[in-house]
Parts: sequence; C-alpha cells; structure tokens
Amino acid sequence: MVKRVLVVDDEHNLREMISSYLQNEGYETVEAANGDSAVQTVKNDQIDLVLLDIMMPEMDGYEALKEIRSIQKKLPVIMLTAKTDEIDKIVGLEMGADDYITKPFSLRELSARIKAVLRRATNEDSDVDEDEILEHGEIMINLSTYEVFVSGKRVNLTPTEFKILAMLAQKPGRVYSRLQLMNAAFGETYANYERSIDTHVSNLRRKVENDPHNPTYIHTMYGIGYRFGGEL
Repeated sequence: MVKRVLVVDDEHNLREMISSYLQNEGYETVEAANGDSAVQTVKNDQIDLVLLDIMMPEMDGYEALKEIRSIQKKLPVIMLTAKTDEIDKIVGLEMGADDYITKPFSLRELSARIKAVLRRATNEDSDVDEDEILEHGEIMINLSTYEVFVSGKRVNLTPTEFKILAMLAQKPGRVYSRLQLMNAAFGETYANYERSIDTHVSNLRRKVENDPHNPTYIHTMYGIGYRFGGEL
C-alpha cells in the first residue's frame, strides 16, 4: 500500500521540493503551510507519516505536534528544524516526535529516515510473538496491540519508546548498548544519533517508573547502556 506523507513547512519551495522527491520515491504527498492546516489534515485525511517543521507562523511545530498527538497517538512524526541546539531536539523528542532532522539536509537522508520510522511504526521487522503479553511488576506490555499499562492504567508511548521498552523487557537482566537499542528502534544504524537513546529512555522512565530518578525497571549500566531489572 502506498504511504501518504504530510509535508508541513511554511516555505513553499521547500515543500514542493520535498513532495516532488518523495513522489518519485513512491509516496503520495499532502502539503500544509502551517501547523493549524496540518492538524486539520490529520483530522480529516488518511496520513501515514508527518514531516513537521518547527518554526512556522500561527501555530509552530511544537504546538502542532501536541495537537496531532491528541488526535493520533501513534502517527509517526519527523521534526524538521533549522535549530541545531540539542535542547531544541530534545524538546521535540520529549513531546512525542519519532525522529528529527536538521536543516539543511539531503533528500536521500530524509528518505532513509522516513523508511526507518515507517518500518518500526508498522512493525514489519518485528520477530516477537504477536499474542505475547509481558508482565513485570506493575508493568504490562501487550506486544500485539502496542499497549502498555502501569498499575492497571494505560500509558501512551511513542513507537520509539515502545520498541525500546519491549526489547529491554523481553530479556530482563540482559544489558543492551545504545547502538543495539538504536538499531532496534530505528531499524538502521545512525551512529551520530546514538545518544538520542538517552532522551527516549528518560522519557520512558517518566512514564513507567514511580520515581524516574530511582528507577525500578530501566537501569543504566554506566559506560555500556541499559538493562531491564523489574520484579518477575
């Protein structure tokens, strides 16, 4: 099935360039010039992935992302940003973005990111039992429905956060490096973005741990990576 990508940017020429390239790559594209238009498109149209610029008039990308997440919690979103500060990228990830790419970027890199995000969102490469439910302490993970419950209450995770949690929870006690988690989450190796796993793990802890600063489940192995150590 052909995937539909919503390209959101207030720069008309950039939108056209991205749309034209993605169409040649086999995608259908829809364009929006601002955040409000993007939100309305998500409400009224079938969209498989959103490319969302941050700096836009009327409604910026952060606010649009918040609105999009309230409509479709699992819709993959890649942030497009001219900001290079790490804090700006972290803000986007914390708000639920699945990836980010900094302008200027190559269209080939953008295409690779889109493929990776779509692949993990649709779970095409998953090797888990679709009927399997993992239970550790107060956490219950349904691998077939992508649902996570803590103390009986559902928590909303991004596709990246879910993939990381599921990988760790399937083998409690095993230590995974950041690179291994990066490959599991993104489907491809992005060595320069390895440290972004720390941000995703930090977000996970805020959602599933009673005390994120003294975690029960997701433990840091300093100099190595992370392991899952909940009660069995």
